[in-house]
Amino acid sequence: MRDWGSFLIALLAAFAVWYSLRERAPVVERVVSVPLQVVGLGRERTAEGVPKEVMLRLRGPAPLVEGARLPVSAYLDLSGAEGAFSREVRVAVPQGVEVLEIRPARVEGRVEALLTRTLPVEVLSQGAWVETQPAFVEAKGPRSRVEEAVVALGLDLGGDTVALTAFGPQGPLPGVELLPAQVQVVAREVPLFRKQVPLILKPPAGLKVVDYAPRAVEVVGPKEALAGLIQVEARLEGSFRPGEVSAPLVLNLPPGVRVLGEVLGRVRLALE
Repeated sequence: MRDWGSFLIALLAAFAVWYSLRERAPVVERVVSVPLQVVGLGRERTAEGVPKEVMLRLRGPAPLVEGARLPVSAYLDLSGAEGAFSREVRVAVPQGVEVLEIRPARVEGRVEALLTRTLPVEVLSQGAWVETQPAFVEAKGPRSRVEEAVVALGLDLGGDTVALTAFGPQGPLPGVELLPAQVQVVAREVPLFRKQVPLILKPPAGLKVVDYAPRAVEVVGPKEALAGLIQVEARLEGSFRPGEVSAPLVLNLPPGVRVLGEVLGRVRLALE
């Protein structure tokens, strides 16, 4: 009992010394930024317009306020909020610390349901068509923004992967999360373009062409190859006599250019 009494007296003395030092400690002010936590929403809703951080101006004993790990937190309670809301920011600080200012002290925003939908992946590249895996990603976020999204867009920088951003008709959509947020590049190919050009039919030997169809064909190929292509020459393959014939046409196309499908000619021939 004597030892226990001595211990209790020493403990009370130490507490008295600590309390005395705390009371005599200088009072200081400090401005800190802390993350703003949102509570009371659940998993299927999200809040728009909520800042990531709030600024706090605090006053209290220097040992408490100037500590490296000041135990301060700020939160926004959105329990029961639907649609537009205006709620005060609440702060938890240690006993003896006074909150002089909260900026912002009140937050106005909107609670929305979360929506998930599938978006196609499109990669912008200089002079190449990029194939990715996967070709579609999931977009998740506030309903109003996800409903605007039309594409998951990325910029090809030549690496093995491409980072994506959700885009709508007016531009990028912040707050919309993409899953996955980047895709793997599996192929890069020269982009192909389409062009319709006149078809010139070369007559068989000893005959002349009175009439023929089609008069134009649609071809695809690299942009540079199509730029100088003003017409395509074709011929009938085989032996023919005067009259009307239907037969596939053989086209004389430049390298890298091909016709869409088979071209069947309807030709009326006469003696030259």
